[in-house]
Amino acid sequence: IADAQLAATSASNKGGAQIAFMNPGGVRADLVPAGDGSVTYGQIFSVQPFGNSLVVKTMTGAQIKALLEQQFNSGSNTTSAPKVLLPSNGFSYTYNLSQPAGSRISNMSLNGTAMTDGTSYRVTMNSFLATGGDNFTVFNQGTDTLGGDQDVDALEAYIKANSPLTPPATDRITVVP
Repeated sequence: IADAQLAATSASNKGGAQIAFMNPGGVRADLVPAGDGSVTYGQIFSVQPFGNSLVVKTMTGAQIKALLEQQFNSGSNTTSAPKVLLPSNGFSYTYNLSQPAGSRISNMSLNGTAMTDGTSYRVTMNSFLATGGDNFTVFNQGTDTLGGDQDVDALEAYIKANSPLTPPATDRITVVP
């Protein structure tokens, strides 16, 4: 889903996004193709039934790190019940829950290049997250906001353009035990 959102917003006239995040609570069903590999719009809608629009904002590397820290230390997001954001292809990071709050996120990179605190990045999220949903209030700090397509339409377009889909890389998030 995050890859679909990035694809829908990466063009400069759609926001110029470099990274996208999806909240796990926004994914409401598994997407299971039929025997012939087809997927219906109804199935896609079952996965994302909320009618959220996509939003692109400018955020600094420091803000993205603070955002990722909120997975474990913000409202109901705790180390024992984290809400881990699902990142798009090209973005990776490491987290270590044995570190103190504020120091759990490290090794953030975009397309293999280390991210820096002061650099600005264009980030896509759904409209629920864009206003601080799921206790991810750092999204509110983003600037240069641009609204976009509906999330379900972005997923449909992505599936059409990339079928058959392959499972996403598993190296986007590294967990240090």
